[in-house]
Amino acid sequence: MRKNTTRSAMLAAVAALALVGGGVANAAGSADSSTGSSGSLSGSEGSSGSTTGSSAEPGTPYKFENWDTCQLDKVYDPVTDLGTCMTVIIRDGNMRIGNLDVAIPDGSLMIAGGVTGEQVFVPAADDGTFGVYANPITVPGGAFGAASAEDFGPTAIQATVEAVALPDVDPYNLAVQLPVRLKLSNPLLGNNCYIGSAATPINLSLALVDSAGPAEWISTNGPDVPGGVWPQAPHTATDFAVPGATGCGPLGSLNWAVNLRAGLPSAGAGNSLSTTSAVYNAAGWELLEP
Repeated sequence: MRKNTTRSAMLAAVAALALVGGGVANAAGSADSSTGSSGSLSGSEGSSGSTTGSSAEPGTPYKFENWDTCQLDKVYDPVTDLGTCMTVIIRDGNMRIGNLDVAIPDGSLMIAGGVTGEQVFVPAADDGTFGVYANPITVPGGAFGAASAEDFGPTAIQATVEAVALPDVDPYNLAVQLPVRLKLSNPLLGNNCYIGSAATPINLSLALVDSAGPAEWISTNGPDVPGGVWPQAPHTATDFAVPGATGCGPLGSLNWAVNLRAGLPSAGAGNSLSTTSAVYNAAGWELLEP
């Protein structure tokens, strides 16, 4: 009975986390090694299923391959009581903040880990990423808002999403609160250019749109592993505030330029995020069975 109850609650939590993936994915890409780093969890073929593989090319879309992104040693641990394992892969979407309208590429972001009996998210690894892994996304129009600036080194801009804390999961209402910051990469902006911070994050409050859609066993159209998947779970977040840029250029001298280009700070009206995610989950006891 305990297994069935735990599994039902955790499946709901996993569905909720699809929202998180969406919000995060749109905004970002790669990160530094400080708190909130987006990190990398790619396998030998670009999969999201290995915490040890490192031969995948940067930017390889994330794929679900197996459950070794879950800390199985914490399943039913008396302290953590990890009840389910999950992986969320963003399949597509769109994010609008200020003046920016960014398409979310397939496989650009992954959320990996699990949820305890107390509905606390346990990330895939204790690596400072909070279980959020992202590939770089090119900002449309680059520094000048023109297509010709997107691929020209000095004016091209890459955006990277970094979670700055663990997601807050509400499995009963299928909702997730995710605080993030965006790292902007460009030769002139330096290595410390951010929109949002741990102190003033972009708070993505994501909700399921109508329903998560039909679920299926992972093994039906994927790898032969236990668990289920919602292949097309839609989520949305609206009217979230986005702070101004910090640390851009020498001593922040280009903060104004980033704010002008992106239309920041933005109080929230008109900001939106919509995503479609594949949400994979399995009860911890299933993965421990011989």
